[in-house]
Amino acid sequence: MKKINFVAALLFCGLTVSAQAVKDRNVIPVAVNLNQVLRMSISNGGNIEFVFNTINDYKDGLSATNAISGTMYETNFSVSSSTRWKLTYGAETASFQGTDNPANTLALDNVGYLLTESGAHDFEAGNKGATTAELYSAPTNGGAEVAALEVYPQVLIEDNDQVGADAASNAGDASDNVFQMSWRVGTKEIGATVAKTMNPVALIDQSPSPAADRYVANVLFELSID
Repeated sequence: MKKINFVAALLFCGLTVSAQAVKDRNVIPVAVNLNQVLRMSISNGGNIEFVFNTINDYKDGLSATNAISGTMYETNFSVSSSTRWKLTYGAETASFQGTDNPANTLALDNVGYLLTESGAHDFEAGNKGATTAELYSAPTNGGAEVAALEVYPQVLIEDNDQVGADAASNAGDASDNVFQMSWRVGTKEIGATVAKTMNPVALIDQSPSPAADRYVANVLFELSID
């Protein structure tokens, strides 16, 4: 009996030691391709032309709000971006240049603009990042004041750099980021907090008097990642 029990124990131990777990492994590669979407579209007002015909034009200036002829000096545009973005703008030259006589110049600050938004994203006025607004515009105090045209490059619109649980970026489509620039010239509008305000002197009172000419400046817009 002792011999039989000993052999049986050896057989049992042998079976236990040789048992192995069976495993199989496969790999499925998963990739996420984030292609950058960055586009600015101008839907109206790609060319602005002010024409002075009367003494009142020289005294009061011309703007989208007092265009008696029905001419609206407005530029409408939208931005579509998959990431936080900024829009840099400014005149290509330091002053308007005469086309009849290139020696004739007109100061850029005679022209100004009011920037407004009508999309889902809002502007922040005052300190950057202070509210849940997605957009910030330093030249216009968050779209609250008229600013003068400046030489390139100036950051016109950027992300508001929100922080906290309610933070949201200015990334979005054309329904989120919709803007209007209402241009004016010679209206002498002075903002309370903007860094660059319009010329406070009417065209008719400036010294030396601007020469009769067609003055031109290209205004550049560059959209980039913020």
